[in-house]
Amino acid sequence: MPFPRPIDSTLHGATDYSVGTTLMTVFPTLAGIEGTPAARQIRTAGASHAGYSLFTDYPLGVVKALPYKAHLAIDAIGAVALAATPFVTGQYKRGRSQWLPHVALALFELGSLAMSDPTGRGDYHGNVESVRRANQLDPHTRIHQGKPAVSRVRDRVTA
Repeated sequence: MPFPRPIDSTLHGATDYSVGTTLMTVFPTLAGIEGTPAARQIRTAGASHAGYSLFTDYPLGVVKALPYKAHLAIDAIGAVALAATPFVTGQYKRGRSQWLPHVALALFELGSLAMSDPTGRGDYHGNVESVRRANQLDPHTRIHQGKPAVSRVRDRVTA
């Protein structure tokens, strides 16, 4: 069975904008690196990520000039570059707080990429009718009976 890739291009776009905004605004303070070169680097990474997301050809893109697969490749390159930055600049010598946020964010990005479907469709989609029917049932007598509300696209059976 292939590795599941439940993140479609819409969810990936929502993540791009929300994470990019978080990195530009509150993340440096939350990570305790406000006012350091590490904070500036992370803010720059967040701004550039949100910036090229605006130009990506996916549902939340504005200009739709950058193909989605190229966006994913830039994400991967950016994650590796972000993780390498404190080691290339030598700021890792100032303590764990000056490199750990970079590495943690890079791992988050690479994990997100591993779960993102490069076709943009995603492996999982909700079966809206199944959810509606399940919401009308008595939960005490009907838990785990019937068809699942969410299934893999290739395994989906029509209701």
